Amino acid sequence: MVHQLLMPPQEIRTDRLLLTPLTPADIDDVHGVFSDARTWTHLPAGRHSVRASTVDLVQRKIGGRARHGLGSWAVRAAADNAFLGVGGVDMTSAGMWNLGYRLAPSAWGNGYATEVALAAVAAAHDVAPDVPVTGRVLTNNPASAAVLERAGLSLVWQGQTSAPLPVGVDRQVWADRALSRTELAWLVANA
Repeated sequence: MVHQLLMPPQEIRTDRLLLTPLTPADIDDVHGVFSDARTWTHLPAGRHSVRASTVDLVQRKIGGRARHGLGSWAVRAAADNAFLGVGGVDMTSAGMWNLGYRLAPSAWGNGYATEVALAAVAAAHDVAPDVPVTGRVLTNNPASAAVLERAGLSLVWQGQTSAPLPVGVDRQVWADRALSRTELAWLVANA
């Protein structure tokens, strides 16, 4: 992928993590996380059942970084370089950052998601300060909502869309600032 060679390295170190741009070399590690049913308990239909889904995901994230100057990272432990998952911000087709992460179950409960989210929001504000940072979660995933709140986002919408969900589960949209009607409508339609 030639465009990767044109991008400056964007390694970020937090207290405990090493965040590096995703590369094709990460595909097998990413697939290990995205194909693990435990990482999809809140949305089982999202699980990657074939490696091709992960290849497509990684390629889209690499392309997004090349187009927008920022994208999701491979998340590794700074102490031993162990792969922990994927996280960061990616630009939506509506021109807003989407904050997200998916970590291996072995990494859960250590505050890594919050560490990634804080680094991602800071990087998004550095790269494009006028672009909203948003996040979308389901109400059956309160831990992810708590991460969004710790990262400085606020709940701006909660409800149902036409996409099916388990009984009693709503979708939520979070943002780091007030959104225009058009931005909010897009996020709700794509929640």
